[in-house]
Amino acid sequence: MTRTFRRTLPAAGLALAIALLASAAGAQQQADRKLYRWVDASGKVHYTDALPPEVVDKARAELSAATGMVRERLDRALTPEERVLAEAQARTRAEVETREEQDRRSDEAKVSSFRSEDELRAAYAQRQTIIDDTLAGLQAAIDAQRGSMHQQLGLAGDAELADRSVPQRTVEIILDLRREVLNQEQALLVRSAEKQVLAEEMERLVVLFRVRQQADLQGEG
Repeated sequence: MTRTFRRTLPAAGLALAIALLASAAGAQQQADRKLYRWVDASGKVHYTDALPPEVVDKARAELSAATGMVRERLDRALTPEERVLAEAQARTRAEVETREEQDRRSDEAKVSSFRSEDELRAAYAQRQTIIDDTLAGLQAAIDAQRGSMHQQLGLAGDAELADRSVPQRTVEIILDLRREVLNQEQALLVRSAEKQVLAEEMERLVVLFRVRQQADLQGEG
């Protein structure tokens, strides 16, 4: 009896181990098994353990068969047009992020070049003065050109009233003055926009300068 028991004990232990391993493997397979939740064209919701071929590119949710919890949500496949649009949007986002990072580094470099907030403000005030002078010059030129154009228009009006043809030279001068006035007005708008951008940049750098100054004081403390 003793010899028989000793011979069968290893076999019984091996069988138990195999049973435990098989049970654990089955439990693991059950835990890894997926269920799919998808909606057909009529709006009916389906739960299946395999995806029909026609659903592969559709939106769906993948659930754990063991817990019923959603593991992952997958959107439908993009159409070629949607894919092109998505790629363009991704490129735009990347360009914006790159530009913002470049602006941030530029601001950091500009702030580092000033020893005090007063020095920063003085430098930008000088640049704003230059723009103001340019704006004044542009406005003076526009006023002068408008005066000349009104004078030429007056000559053309006099010719019309006298029942005379307007000289070709007068017409050419009026057209040239008009083009020049439009160009100067466009330049005035551009320089005015530059002045606004400069003012916003100064205020942004002042804030950054104060933040860095505060951080330096805390570091010293």
